[in-house]
Amino acid sequence: MKFVNRQDIDTEKWNNRIGKDAAENVFSYTWYLDSTAESWGALISDDDFNTVLPIAFTTKLGVKRMYQAPFTREYSIFGKDFNWAEALEFLRKEFKHISFRSGELDLTNTSEGRQNQELLLTEDFTSKYRSNAKRLVKKGNKLFTFRLAKDPSPLIQLFEDTVAHKVDAVGNIEIQNLKQLMHHAIEIGKGELIEVLENEQLVASGFFLKDKKRITYLKGASQEEAKKGGAMYSLFNYAFERYQPKYDTFDFGGSDIEPVAIFFRKFGATDRNYYNYTIDNLPLWFKTLKRLKG
Repeated sequence: MKFVNRQDIDTEKWNNRIGKDAAENVFSYTWYLDSTAESWGALISDDDFNTVLPIAFTTKLGVKRMYQAPFTREYSIFGKDFNWAEALEFLRKEFKHISFRSGELDLTNTSEGRQNQELLLTEDFTSKYRSNAKRLVKKGNKLFTFRLAKDPSPLIQLFEDTVAHKVDAVGNIEIQNLKQLMHHAIEIGKGELIEVLENEQLVASGFFLKDKKRITYLKGASQEEAKKGGAMYSLFNYAFERYQPKYDTFDFGGSDIEPVAIFFRKFGATDRNYYNYTIDNLPLWFKTLKRLKG
């Protein structure tokens, strides 16, 4: 087991390893982490990448800290040559502060529970819609039309205007990373942008990531009046119908904002648990400096 930096990771070999695994974690491909992480590397079992764990990190004043990269939900171990207990034992020596999310419970003494929502596309998903979801899908389908687009800039602008200012963790750097991620995903055929139009004018939009048999919702936004008209309800219904023939699971991504989770559940989505972990071994002088800087 050893840690390697991004420049020492063979891109094709890495992506083939992630792509062939039964586990689905779109956040682990090089094109994803290259777009979202300040720096990243991996814990690997051997040079053939039989078992890997991607890791985003920062280095400040000589102190290395592992963190959960923006717009990634969690990290997964791909392979069976080491487990999380063995990985964390190694990582404690490499990083003074460790913060990450995983779908596995009880990796440390303390954890913070989180949830994301998923919908099976292999079933009759429309039969699971709540009554108000059915009503707003029907309303939205009468008011709006849909099209695929290649330029995420209008969505990014709509996201900045309506959503980003409400989320503390999303600043200018994260917005640029998100735009880069969307562009890259579209270029390599791993992402699709669906726009919602009213009288040929953009009123809502959503971005979706494709991986094996899973579709993951990345980000979306809607003008307020269009939202009242069912724009986001009809957008998701359109996405379900579009992806159902080739994909088994629709992953809503995950939100710490309860009203958003409630919205996802109105489509019949079920909750899946994952967990936030923090191991803090930062030196006292570093903690003091952080406090002084605010």
